[in-house]
This record gives sequence, structure tokens and C-alpha cells, in this order.
Amino acid sequence: MYASIVISVLVTYQIAGNMNKFTQELSLIHASIVMCVLAAHQIPRNMNEFTQERSRIRASIVISALATHQVGSDMNELTQE
Repeated sequence: MYASIVISVLVTYQIAGNMNKFTQELSLIHASIVMCVLAAHQIPRNMNEFTQERSRIRASIVISALATHQVGSDMNELTQE
């Protein structure tokens, strides 16, 4: 009788251990899904920042070209005067 109680306790303990491992595996799966979603969100965010940076560079090139044109225009006016 004592042996069957001990075996029953060991089996119950083993079942609980297996359930714990299963729960940990589910947690790892959920964590990897969340990490994957976060990584997928981070990529467009980085691309958006890159696009904004390129826009700022293009804007500064345009501003620089306009400023150069304005200087040339001003010099042309001064020469004509």
C-alpha cells in the first residue's frame, strides 16, 4: 500500500513536471511570436527613419541649389546695375 502511494505521488509529480515543461515551451513560442512581431514592426520603422533622412538630405540639396541660384541671380542684377 505504501509503495502504491509513493508511485502515485511520483506519477503525479512527473505529470506536473511534464505540464510545467509544456507551459514553458508555450511561453517560448509566445515569446518568439512577440519578438517576431516586434522585429517586423522595427524594420518599417527603421525604413521610415531612413526615408525621412533621405528626404532631409534631398531638401538640403534643393535649398542649397536654390541658394546658389539666388546668389547667381543677385550677382547678375549687381552686374547689370
